[in-house]
Amino acid sequence: RLEMGDHKKRKKEKKRSRSSSSSSSDSDRGSNFDKRLLEERKKSKKDKKVEKQRMKEEETPEEKRARRLAKKMRKDQKRQDAQSALPDNLEYTNTNNPFNDMNLTQTFVWGKKLEKEGKSSLTEKQVERENRDRIKRNMREMEELKRSREARLAAREDMEVMQRDADRRSHSDWQKKDIEFQLENAKVRSRLRIEQNRAKPIDLLARYINFGDEEKEKKDDDDFELEDPSVYLKGLEENDYEDLIEDIKVYISVTGTRHVRWWKDMAVIVKDELNKYRESRSDRSTVHSAVSKDVSNIFKGKTMSELETLENEMKRKMGGGGAGTDLSYWSTLLDHLTTHMARKSIKEEHDVKLKEKLRRIREEQMKDMEDDEEEKKRKEVKKKEEKEKRERMVNVIKPKKGQTTIEWLESEEIDEGERETRWRDIGEEETERITIELYERGSYSPTYGKENDTMPGIDIVDEDDDDKDLLRQRLAKRKSPAGVSAGSSEVDAAMSSMAGAIEEGETEFGGEVQLEGCKDLWTDKYRPRKPRYLNRVQTGFDWNKYNQTHYDQDNPPPKIVQGYKFNVFYNDLLDKMKAPTFRVIPCDDPEFSEIHFKAGPPYEDIAFKIVNREWEVNHKFGYKCQFQNGVFQLWFQFKRYRYRR
Repeated sequence: RLEMGDHKKRKKEKKRSRSSSSSSSDSDRGSNFDKRLLEERKKSKKDKKVEKQRMKEEETPEEKRARRLAKKMRKDQKRQDAQSALPDNLEYTNTNNPFNDMNLTQTFVWGKKLEKEGKSSLTEKQVERENRDRIKRNMREMEELKRSREARLAAREDMEVMQRDADRRSHSDWQKKDIEFQLENAKVRSRLRIEQNRAKPIDLLARYINFGDEEKEKKDDDDFELEDPSVYLKGLEENDYEDLIEDIKVYISVTGTRHVRWWKDMAVIVKDELNKYRESRSDRSTVHSAVSKDVSNIFKGKTMSELETLENEMKRKMGGGGAGTDLSYWSTLLDHLTTHMARKSIKEEHDVKLKEKLRRIREEQMKDMEDDEEEKKRKEVKKKEEKEKRERMVNVIKPKKGQTTIEWLESEEIDEGERETRWRDIGEEETERITIELYERGSYSPTYGKENDTMPGIDIVDEDDDDKDLLRQRLAKRKSPAGVSAGSSEVDAAMSSMAGAIEEGETEFGGEVQLEGCKDLWTDKYRPRKPRYLNRVQTGFDWNKYNQTHYDQDNPPPKIVQGYKFNVFYNDLLDKMKAPTFRVIPCDDPEFSEIHFKAGPPYEDIAFKIVNREWEVNHKFGYKCQFQNGVFQLWFQFKRYRYRR
């Protein structure tokens, strides 16, 4: 055991000696490196000093003065930075700051505040330290505010971008709706011009190309005669052709891709017709007639694909521009080819529309035939049902043995006298029974017959057409009741004379109010009717103090109602010695009232809604209330109130 212990001790001593030797060697190497580094630094510092001394010896007096001044400024700046209460990142100096403070970098000591806070015992350095800490806190808070402001600005920019995208999408929808609105207005204008027999060529072309569209109602195409669109271009003047070209451009822009090829072909044809018109007016032509005929023969009989191939060859030949190529000739030939292709395309489209119209006509005819067959079958079924019903009724009321029958009474083999004798001979009970049987059979109602069974010269009127004609006659009768024609010419003459006498500031007035229906005693003998009238309302400007202050002649105030002129015609009064009367009744709205005119038979009362203001009843202000030559006139103006102190 002792030997083992000694062996362990020896191992530990060897290990300790080995570690100490290694540590000593490491320390020696480190000390040598530090020595070399220190020597290098000293050498570099010495070299810099020698170089600096050499530069000092070689510099001029001006350079020496500038060097010393710069050194002094650096020292002053360093001293000021050491004494400054501002943080390093705040680039303010005593001479450069937005507050024009020459002592900005010096620490401001607020003695009274320090005494109040119990800090009067603080040293100057402690006060400076607190000021620096406070300024740093403020700077950090300012940086946080700046970051939050930048975040808000970024969020606002994002919102603006999103809003612009939404506006762009809505604007695209609005633009699409505006185009649809313009197209619909163009269609309405075209339809109105066609209905009023003042259609332009563009209206006829638009109706032609829209023929058979599913968007259009079927009734718009029923009375339309499908003609070759080139017919609409005949007999036009130069300005008409130019207007038509511009109208076609507008239609192409608003219709988009719908029928755009057809419109472009039509524009080519219109331009060709315009060129022909100008050549005919100037008695000169760019191409001789014989040459033009030869050119037409070249294109004649070719299909659209062959013409397109020929067009591509011409363009390739013109684009090559080889020696001896006559560009003017090929350009003219290409124009003729383009016109020929446009006319051929229009003709093919016309053939398609003709086939479509023929197909629709056949479908309508087949539908009408089917409807007629169904109606015929329905009538046959109804006739059969009525016959079965009569047979059932005959079986129900079949006469007993020995009773008189209808066939015996209404036999066609006897004359009228014998028939009356047989009716007189039967008893009261038999008469009642036979009468009921005739009623049940429906002998008093006419039966349906065929159109072929009618006598020549008799017109068959459709039931719906007859009802429409009857309704139209009733409306016409209602508009011109009995008794109006007697004095209508006089009333028309008076109204025409008064209609032309419209003064400045007057407009037509027809604010008639419907009165509650009330029948007088004379309605049993005469048909009542409303009198005719020709009224005027006087409007103008009220130049009061307020309007004189806020308006002028170039920008006038709103117009107001200044008076009325009522002319009511009672030409057919039964009692002409009794003049019509009027009365003013207030309305629910205090700003308005109703004026009622009452005359007597055959005229009903009539009322108008007017402005509720006080009247001027002096003739100097145009007041008139008279009944003369069957015309009741009531003219008046409203009072004007002047401001007075």
